[in-house]
Amino acid sequence: MQSLTHSAPLIALLLACVVCAAQDAGKKKEPMRFGMEVDQTTFPQQTPKDAMKSIAKALDRNKIDYLLAHLADPAHVDYWVDLYKKDFPKGSDAGKRLLAFDRLSRETNEYFLNDPLIVKDLRVFAKQAEWKEDEKVAIGSVESIPARKVYFKKIGDRWFLENRQQ
Repeated sequence: MQSLTHSAPLIALLLACVVCAAQDAGKKKEPMRFGMEVDQTTFPQQTPKDAMKSIAKALDRNKIDYLLAHLADPAHVDYWVDLYKKDFPKGSDAGKRLLAFDRLSRETNEYFLNDPLIVKDLRVFAKQAEWKEDEKVAIGSVESIPARKVYFKKIGDRWFLENRQQ
């Protein structure tokens, strides 16, 4: 009887681990991009408004790499990564992709540093944007910035920032 009393905490711990493992197994695991996992807790994307706030948070935390990997339109990012990959003639394809992504991250960061008004405007959009959306596209606008809009597209159950600048 005494050994059962001593085993009870261990059994409870094992049961908790089994329950947690079963819950994790039921969750759909998002694929990693550029070595980074999706973080829906810190950077949610269930709505365009959530995604816009996540972009502002990524900018505030200097997480340009996360912004590009998981908040920006994957097709746009992949286009630039594939283009930059050509600058790295040696190495594996995966290595070239990471180097190209690093270059894109650094250039994007430099772009934001050289034009802080864009970052300021994105923060305003995160706080004040009015959204027009349908199933797959959303457009955010702010009355105080009539010349700019932000565009999002839905892929799966997440919203991504589109680059519609010309």
